[in-house]
Amino acid sequence: MTKKPRNIAADIIDAVETGTRKWTRQKKSEERHPGMRRYRVSRMTREARTTQKDAAWQVMEECYMAASAGGRLPAKARQIYYQARPKIMALTENKELQYGYFSQTLLPDYVEEHRASWDVVYDARGHFAEPHSNLRIGCGTIEVGNYLHAMKAPKIVEAKFTDASVSVTGPDGGFNAVLYCEKEGFDPLFRAVNLANRYDLMIVSCKGVSVTAARELIDTICSRRLPLFVLHDFDVAGFMIKATLQRDTRRHQHCGWFEMVDLGLRLEDIAGLGSEPAAATKTRPDILRDQLATNGATDAEIDILLNERVELNAMTSDALIEMIERKLQAYGLKKVIPDDKMLTEAFRGFHRSQQLREEFEKLEKNFKETAIEVPEDLKERVRAELTKNPDLRWDDAVQVMLDGSEEALEHLRKKKQEAKEKSGDFTDADGDGDDD
Repeated sequence: MTKKPRNIAADIIDAVETGTRKWTRQKKSEERHPGMRRYRVSRMTREARTTQKDAAWQVMEECYMAASAGGRLPAKARQIYYQARPKIMALTENKELQYGYFSQTLLPDYVEEHRASWDVVYDARGHFAEPHSNLRIGCGTIEVGNYLHAMKAPKIVEAKFTDASVSVTGPDGGFNAVLYCEKEGFDPLFRAVNLANRYDLMIVSCKGVSVTAARELIDTICSRRLPLFVLHDFDVAGFMIKATLQRDTRRHQHCGWFEMVDLGLRLEDIAGLGSEPAAATKTRPDILRDQLATNGATDAEIDILLNERVELNAMTSDALIEMIERKLQAYGLKKVIPDDKMLTEAFRGFHRSQQLREEFEKLEKNFKETAIEVPEDLKERVRAELTKNPDLRWDDAVQVMLDGSEEALEHLRKKKQEAKEKSGDFTDADGDGDDD
């Protein structure tokens, strides 16, 4: 059977008509309805949407400066996030900005790309400890940075008489109140403004609900007629955390009454701060309302708390410090001054110390050091001493070698233990400082 020859011309016409059918229909529609031309132009020339990165690059410096009081104070990454979040969302058609993406990608990428020397603080996640020195430090941005900055080669400290000092642990003569913050990570900011020293405050912080050890610490100290100042988020959890500090629980029953002062956040503190939707809960609104009232929230606050929440991180560093200091001053918190007996003892002790220092300076001028021959095998002897007593550091071994007696070794270990206790290195059995 013979095949019918293809009509190439007809195939071409069919292909062209098929390919231009939509275009022909569009042109005829535009002839009948001129508005369709504007629609076609808008569809073909639509501008690309602004990405979250593009938006972040536009506002990041402004947001850091706002959070850090113009770069004068440390700012947590989450504080910068709360400044940036509404601005970035406004530039990206209100696409939700996740904190993890902002803190772990956008913020560090911007700092690296722009080589910004910003004081950005991330919460400590764990701790590291030196041997021998009893130094235990949180693995946070500022802590690690300070440690690296302080590293130096060994330096021999010349022997001198120690000046008199006051050794104190606890509130008697040490501090006049306790500040509890429901969030960790504000310590660098508190240190930057010297908050604890200027107001004689013990500062305690936990992530969320206080652990049992923290409640026992607060209960024991504040029952001695010291006030407890509480800093918390404006949300359901924040009011519950505050109330738990003064409420008996299954694991801890309070041994006495103490005064608790709410530093906020309260309704009068949240004006102008960025808010978020309240955390999802299965608790019925009427029950939740009763719980909030029991935990100290007013009716006006409850109406907001059922739907919204505001974090402490929404405040800039300077605004947070201003609020804390304003409320401490309004309370009338005063510096610690001990009784007359303690003051008299301190005055006499420092006077004696001054006289001893003057006498030592006279003695030092006339002192003639006796010659000593350094052993040629000093390194080997130090190594042998460390093999025998591996808990020592090399300089401890040198001191023990000079004396050569077991009494010297025991005296050295006693001094190190006293230094450890004085440093306040009070950790739990597993060394992580956690309770539950």
